[in-house]
Amino acid sequence: MTEIACADPVAQSLLAWIAAAKQGLPPSAAATSHFDEMRLEDLVLSLLDLDIEEAAQMDSLADSDTPFERSPECFNETLQQALRQLRLFKLFARTHDGEYHRSICPAAYNERTGEHYPEEMACWRADFRAMSPEQQMVATTIVWMYRSGPDSIWLRRVPCTWKASEALHYMRDTGCLGVWLQLVARYPGW
Repeated sequence: MTEIACADPVAQSLLAWIAAAKQGLPPSAAATSHFDEMRLEDLVLSLLDLDIEEAAQMDSLADSDTPFERSPECFNETLQQALRQLRLFKLFARTHDGEYHRSICPAAYNERTGEHYPEEMACWRADFRAMSPEQQMVATTIVWMYRSGPDSIWLRRVPCTWKASEALHYMRDTGCLGVWLQLVARYPGW
């Protein structure tokens, strides 16, 4: 198995888990138990500050057709791909300010005033609950990235407390782990 050189223990465990899964091998007990003990939210939030080498390693395991680059342009392309591939457009809206990915925010929200629209938020949550788990997992990841941390606005009263190990297996089995990895690897901050 390929040796994973990485300083961050969470990133190192994730890289080892993905490398094993790509080779059809069971992930190491250490990586599996690490992800059994944390939620997907904790995993995503711990990966928001990946260094460039860790991000490049993660992106290389995503089997991307585009070269790795951590920039607003590249992340926006990956974000648009995720929104298209998983049909998440009803959960996200264009904003009036910002370039690239900064022109997108979760719907039911006025980014200029910071107001949330209760009726639209109820529809947002209903649409979210009606989605498949992999759609929910990627949508929550995007919301956590947008918020650069936990969220209690959009993700309140919706399912989003998956164990990291279950979420990784589910995303791998449904074919969206690659786009999730690219989102994490290419994230330049919101």
